[in-house]
Amino acid sequence: MALGLADQILVWAYSDTDAYTLETCDWYSAESFAHLHLAASEFIVDQLDLFYGEFSEWFNLAEFPDVLGQLQPSEVAVFFKAAGAPGDADSGSIENCDCFSGLRAVIRYRLDQRSLEQIKLAAQLFNWTTDFGLGCCDTNACAMIRIGSAKEVAPFLLQRVLNQIPVDAKRGNQACQDQPSSFEQRFLPLAPVLTMLKETIESADWVQNQLALRLFFWIAEMYKMEVE
Repeated sequence: MALGLADQILVWAYSDTDAYTLETCDWYSAESFAHLHLAASEFIVDQLDLFYGEFSEWFNLAEFPDVLGQLQPSEVAVFFKAAGAPGDADSGSIENCDCFSGLRAVIRYRLDQRSLEQIKLAAQLFNWTTDFGLGCCDTNACAMIRIGSAKEVAPFLLQRVLNQIPVDAKRGNQACQDQPSSFEQRFLPLAPVLTMLKETIESADWVQNQLALRLFFWIAEMYKMEVE
């Protein structure tokens, strides 16, 4: 199993609209790029549409700081066209644009490039857009996606697992374990292992450690089963 694990691309996605919560976790080899692209694209496009449908007022009123600073030179025209700006638009025209529509068009433009680097850039812009779009909204709704190698995503994913384990349980306090949830039943016994693994993956070259790599993907597989 360890062969090629360092080259696997992880895709973690999360969406909370107040009405429902969706979380997924998976990973793909280079040969499965088409599946990775489909999964990431469907999540990003669907959530953009869903969140705008639910929170359009907030997205329309949102202030997206330094929008052009988020774009590549080749994407500026894509943004302005979708944002309904005149042909001679410049940075001074931003306040009169439909920024959300422009950003959504750029995100889809990046996804259409069908390269791993562009998908990662699309994910970054998606996160930025939803974060600022809901910045002033009186809701806890949020949506985000992370895409990258084990070296890039593992520290975040492992910390997410640890954050869902009650603090007292990590310290061995049995009182907090009354009627444990399914998640707690699965991961509480592994708290010491998770803590040690977190310390290991904080080193720059941890992916060279085959035991740590196998252990992380074992944890990730259990987490995938839990969120599904």
